[in-house]
Amino acid sequence: MTRRIGILAIFLATIAAPSFAQDLTGEWQFKRKAREGYHTGILVIDKDGQVRQRGRSPLQDYSQCGHVVAAGDKVEIVFTSVKSGRGYSIDHFYCTVQGENALRCFNIDGIGKEDDLFRLERTGRTRASPDGQMDDVCPTRDRPQV
Repeated sequence: MTRRIGILAIFLATIAAPSFAQDLTGEWQFKRKAREGYHTGILVIDKDGQVRQRGRSPLQDYSQCGHVVAAGDKVEIVFTSVKSGRGYSIDHFYCTVQGENALRCFNIDGIGKEDDLFRLERTGRTRASPDGQMDDVCPTRDRPQV
């Protein structure tokens, strides 16, 4: 009986392990190598899976808005709009969970896949909704009436 409980405990721990991947809320930072040099920035992910990003490349500052799709240890950050001064191809990050506060990612944009992997690291948790944070990046969403 003890052996069965031990096996059940291991099984439950195995299937529960990726559960933190679904809790991506918070502020994340990155530094990634791109075609024209290094990009650095901050992302804020809210409880609804919406993401706002403010970034800087060697050529310009830019911001992007989008959403997160998570399944197990795979995470996609799908940007759907961008603001920039010189034109910028919208990013799409494909990531694998490396721990509760780290994602290992690569980017595919309108130009193609960038081969260098980079890390997103959570620098802090935010309140349930980051309203007021990066409001200049993405338009405020209307909340449904209940």
